[in-house]
Amino acid sequence: MESPRRSDRDPSRWPVPPGWVEVAGLAALGVLAAWLLSTSWRRWPDPVIDFGKELYIPWRLSQGAMLYVDVDDFYGPFSQYFNAALFRVFGPGLMVLVTANLAIFGGIFALLYAGFRRTWGMAAALVAGAVFLALFSFSQGVPVGNYNYATPYAHEATHGMLVVVGLVAILPAWVLRASRVRAAAAGLLFGLAAVIKPEFMLAAGVLIAAAMLLKLRRRVWNRSEIGWLVAMAVLPTMAFAGYFSTRVSWGEAFGMAGRGWLNVVTTTSYTADPAQIRFLGFDRPAENFVVECKATLLALALLGGVALAGWLMSRFRTIAWRFGFLVVSAAGIAWVSNHADWFEAGRCLSGLMLLYLGHVVWGLLRRPLADGLVTGTVLRLAWTLLASVLLSRMLLFGRTFHFGFYQAAIAGMIVPAVMLGDLPTWLRVSGWQRAAVTAGVLALLAPGLHVLVAHSQALLRQRTHPVGTGRDLFYTIAPETEPAGDIVAQTAAWLAHEKKPGQTLIVLPEGIMINYLARMPSPVAPFFFFSSATRGDRETALVQKLAARPPDWVAIISRDLREFGLKRYGQGSDPGAQILGWVRPNYETAVELGGDPLDPDDRGGVILSRK
Repeated sequence: MESPRRSDRDPSRWPVPPGWVEVAGLAALGVLAAWLLSTSWRRWPDPVIDFGKELYIPWRLSQGAMLYVDVDDFYGPFSQYFNAALFRVFGPGLMVLVTANLAIFGGIFALLYAGFRRTWGMAAALVAGAVFLALFSFSQGVPVGNYNYATPYAHEATHGMLVVVGLVAILPAWVLRASRVRAAAAGLLFGLAAVIKPEFMLAAGVLIAAAMLLKLRRRVWNRSEIGWLVAMAVLPTMAFAGYFSTRVSWGEAFGMAGRGWLNVVTTTSYTADPAQIRFLGFDRPAENFVVECKATLLALALLGGVALAGWLMSRFRTIAWRFGFLVVSAAGIAWVSNHADWFEAGRCLSGLMLLYLGHVVWGLLRRPLADGLVTGTVLRLAWTLLASVLLSRMLLFGRTFHFGFYQAAIAGMIVPAVMLGDLPTWLRVSGWQRAAVTAGVLALLAPGLHVLVAHSQALLRQRTHPVGTGRDLFYTIAPETEPAGDIVAQTAAWLAHEKKPGQTLIVLPEGIMINYLARMPSPVAPFFFFSSATRGDRETALVQKLAARPPDWVAIISRDLREFGLKRYGQGSDPGAQILGWVRPNYETAVELGGDPLDPDDRGGVILSRK
C-alpha cells in the first residue's frame, strides 16, 4: 500500500496556496460584485412600500424636524439622523444614500471576508464571500424591492450589520487579554446597536455576554473594563436623549432615544399584525416547524454526501482513478443539487446553526481555552451566535430572500465555510480528499446560486419604468405589468408642478415616496395610515390632528393590504374608515389616474384638493 506523505497525514501541514490564488479569487469576487451592481443599477427600491420613508424622514430631519415628534419611525434614531446629516451636507437625493450605502456595504464585506478568513481559511472565505454577493447583496428575490444593501427597506438593517460584524472582529483580542480600549469599543458598538434596531442590540448583547464568560473562564478580566464597557454602552442613548430633551421632557426623551427596543416590549405589533406573525412563521407554527426539521435533515444528507465523497477518495490509489472519482462525485452532487428547491434553502439554516453552535459550545466545555485556540474558537462561537440571533427574527420561516438579505446572510455564509474549513479537519483529510470536498461543495452550491441569481435577474429586467428625476431617478416595473410605480411617478410630478410653497400632503393608505419626490411634508407624523398607525384609538387621535392641521392635498393610491388582513381600505369599521370619512366632505377631486385605488385587484390614484 502506498505510504501517505506527511502533508496527507497532518492537515495542518497542507501547503498554503500562493498569494496569487487569493488575489485571483478576490478579483473574481470584484467582477461578480460589479456585474451584480451594474445589472441592478437604480432598480433597487420599491416606489410604494417602505423605502419612501428612508428618503422622506432624513429629508424632513435635515430641514429641522424632530424624529418621533414631527415624523415617526419604528426603530432607533441613529440611522435616520445619520442619513439626515448626509442630506444636510450633500443635499437630498436617492443616490446620496446609495453612495453612502455602497461604502457601508464595502465595509461589511471587508469585515466578513477578513473574519471568515481568520476563522475558516482562505478558500472558505472566498466561497462564503461569493454566496454573500450572489444571494444577499443586490439581488431581487421577490417582486417588491428594498431587500438589498443599496436601498434597504430600513437603513437600520445595514447599519446594524456593520456594527455587529465590527464587534465580532474585536472579540478574540479582547478575550485573549484585558483591555480597557477594547472594552470601551465593545460597549460603544453595543450602545450604537441599541439606538439602531432591536435584533442588533440583542445580538451585540449576546456576543458581549459570551465574550465576558470566556474572559472569566480565562481569568483575564479587569474590573475597570466594566466601567468603560457600561459608560460607552449608554453614551449613544444619553446623547440622543439630550438632543430630544430640547423639545420634550427628559422622561419622553429617554423613551424616544430607546424607541428601537422599547417598541418590542411595549407594543403588540409583533403579536397583533398578521404580516409580522407570518414573517416569523407563527401563522402555522406546527406545520412550519416540521418543514424546518425536514429541510435541516435534507441539508444534512446533502452535506453528508459531500463528506462521503471526501472520505471515499482515500480508497483510490492512482491519480487517474482519483481524478475520475472527483469528476463523477462532483457531477453526481451537482445533479442532485439541480433538482433541489433552492427557493426553500433558508428553511434549513436555523437547524444547521443550532447544531453547529452545539458542536462549538461542546468543544469549548471539553478542553481548556489555551492562547493558541482563542482566535479560532471565539470567532466560530461569535459568528454562529450572531447568525442564530439574526435568524430568530424568522424563527419558523427561514428564507434567503425578503428580510433574509441580512437576517440569513451570516448563516448562509457559515454553511459552505464550515464544509471547506472544518470538515477536512474533522475527516483528517488533505490533498485529493480535500479537493473532493472542495469540488463537492462547489458542485452543491453552483446550481442553486445559478437558479436564484437567474430568478433575481429576471425580476430586475422588469424594472424599466423611470420614477423621479436626477439624483432621485430609479426604475420600477413597467406599467403594463404593475401600474403602481407609474401612478407614484405621475402623482408626484403633478403635485410638484401644482403645489405652492409650504403646502402639505398626506398619501393614503401608504405612499410617503410621493411626499418626498414632490418635496411636500405631511402635517402629521405617521408615514402610513393602517396597521399600527390606526390600531386602537390611534385613528381617532389621527383624525383630530388632521382636523387641527389639515393638509392642502390628499392623494389616494393603490396599495394591496390583504397581507395585513384588509380586503378594502377604509371599508366599514376597518382601518382608514374614520380618515376617509373626514376626507370626503372636506376635499374635492382634482385629478384621477387609472382605476379605483381602494380596490386591491385594481390600480389607480386620485388627487384631492382642500375645499
